[in-house]
Amino acid sequence: MKNHLWDSVDDPLRLRSGRACSPRAASYFAVHPGPIKGFRVARTPSNRINGLICSVIALTLSACSLAPSYQRPEMAIPHGWSSVAGVGVSDEPSTTPFWRELGSTDLNRLVALALAQNLDLEAALYRIDQARAQAKVAGAPLYPTVNASGSNSRSYQDSSDTNSARGGGGITYEVDLWSKNRNQAKSADHRAEASEFDREALRLVITSDVSNFYTQLLSLNDRIRIAEFNLKNAEEILRIIEERFAQGAVSGLEVSQQRVAVNSFRATLASLIEQRTTTANALAILLGLAPQNFSAPSTELASVKMPQVNLTPPADLLSERPDVESAEAGLRAVNADIGVARAAFFPSLTLGLDSTIAAGFGNPAAAATSLAANLLAPIFSGGRLTGNLENVTARQKELAAQYQKTVLTAFREVEDALAALKSANDRAVLSRQTVSESQNAYDIAKARFDAGAIDYLTLLETQRSLYQAQDNQISVNQGRLQSFVQLRKALGS
Repeated sequence: MKNHLWDSVDDPLRLRSGRACSPRAASYFAVHPGPIKGFRVARTPSNRINGLICSVIALTLSACSLAPSYQRPEMAIPHGWSSVAGVGVSDEPSTTPFWRELGSTDLNRLVALALAQNLDLEAALYRIDQARAQAKVAGAPLYPTVNASGSNSRSYQDSSDTNSARGGGGITYEVDLWSKNRNQAKSADHRAEASEFDREALRLVITSDVSNFYTQLLSLNDRIRIAEFNLKNAEEILRIIEERFAQGAVSGLEVSQQRVAVNSFRATLASLIEQRTTTANALAILLGLAPQNFSAPSTELASVKMPQVNLTPPADLLSERPDVESAEAGLRAVNADIGVARAAFFPSLTLGLDSTIAAGFGNPAAAATSLAANLLAPIFSGGRLTGNLENVTARQKELAAQYQKTVLTAFREVEDALAALKSANDRAVLSRQTVSESQNAYDIAKARFDAGAIDYLTLLETQRSLYQAQDNQISVNQGRLQSFVQLRKALGS
């Protein structure tokens, strides 16, 4: 057998013992066997109206909120980040946008264009407008509702006619005793804030993608130039081998092998050109342009500098990353929803003031004013109120778990970006050494091949090694820049 007092009634207004569920509720109402009816007063004197207005103001100012006090979910915040060479530590986040730190005026222009014309950002802006409009709707019950009406009639009887006019107005207001309306407005405001943070998160993604596509285009420009240069060298070697074959100095095997190498360089060049085209098309869409109206930049990757990175403490991510702030705004909104669900258990008080003026031609005007107060207390709702409270409470727990996961994901993304940056820095050092040694090996092999000291296969192998080293170095340098963008994106600035 259950020990609590209201195991079969989901309203805390009527208990099995017939007593109110709490001293607070008992101070405002007593449980009745039937609905509580309002009262009407005709032709109320002005002093009673003033007294009623003062009572409404007092009740409104003394209204209590049933929403729980908001507390950010407790989490174990790391004390620092993994150490990476070349990455400093700062107590304050950088105030310069990360794309400006790359030192490219062309990139700055493209990012500004994307922020002004990107269609995803425009759609997000309209989602903010929708959320703000919903916040206005949710806040409307905090104010009185004023209505006005008017009519005019004319009747004919025998040889006489009668004209009459009637006008009236009414004011209704729900006294927010339990801050139900106020919490509804707060919930909508927090959801509007969440939509703004969502747009900031999308803005961060857009600027990061523009920066990455831009550096990728520049790296493809360099890779295409290297591929064209190596193709030209391969074609020159093919010409020399064909001349030697005509003189009988080499066999047809060497000619066929070099022709295969030339075709391989041509296929690689065609693939790189395709990649540059598709990357330029993707960048055009981010800029809100048709691919046909966008001209890809032709500059080199060396025009973009590698900036210095300074890390802020991990705790700063809670206020720097817009996705984390959006998750917390949603948590604040559902916290206010709990207050709304709790307030539904308690009675609501609605006040009304109606005034009517009627006049007929030849007759004196008549005026009537009435006041009404309606107190509505829920007694039994079949579990609807309890179910609604349990629903929003479970929703709060769900959003709290999602918030914690969002924070943990933010920590992971920073660590992933640091690992990528460290790897890119290490590979950049190795790629420079590899290119230098490959170039030296190719120069020696070319000179010895021209002198007839080595065979063609040795030259072909050193040629392929040089091209692969040069191509890899460009990709590694672009990867360093991409790791920087990834890190700044993970830091939320």
